Amino acid sequence: MVAAALRSLGGQARPAEIAEEIKHLFPGPHPDRLLQSVRGRIQECSSDSKFWQKKRDLFYSVHGIGGGVWGLREMDLLNPVTGDGFADAVEPYMVNEGAAQLRTHLRRERSKSLVSRFKSELTSFACSVCNFDFSEKYGQLGSGFIEAHHKIPISQLEPGARTKLEDLAPVCSNCHRMLHRWGGMSIDDLKARLVLGAI
Repeated sequence: MVAAALRSLGGQARPAEIAEEIKHLFPGPHPDRLLQSVRGRIQECSSDSKFWQKKRDLFYSVHGIGGGVWGLREMDLLNPVTGDGFADAVEPYMVNEGAAQLRTHLRRERSKSLVSRFKSELTSFACSVCNFDFSEKYGQLGSGFIEAHHKIPISQLEPGARTKLEDLAPVCSNCHRMLHRWGGMSIDDLKARLVLGAI
């Protein structure tokens, strides 16, 4: 449940946010000390914690121990039955989806105008990491399509920090996900892994 909640929250969140998301995703009775249960599960399944059980390493501390934000390491390797890597159901897993839900999240602002300006000044829409160009693969549909990666993660910026065009890099969707995986890495680090085949 913890991993499913983290996935629903975008892969990173505080334990209190995870506990609230569990209540939304899995209606029904929950332990009185759900927040403590969430913290315990995270610590048991994270090599970043001194309480790690050395079995599953599902979570990581985003800002270091004591930072209060935890992330999900390998979202694609999780057990689809329970969403947290622990198979405890025998029946096929089915859920109702599509209901409208009002939610409140604290989310860091991103400037759409900065990204638009960044894209308007690009001379090439090839990925900075792998050189993939959407227009070469998809023709007109992919023309002008690329994602803007913040070289310094928005989560590490001080509120009100000023971002310049040079702080952004054009990346394809896959490389963008890889850049943010496992707590993040630089474009040069990901390029090196790609060249060495170490991904």
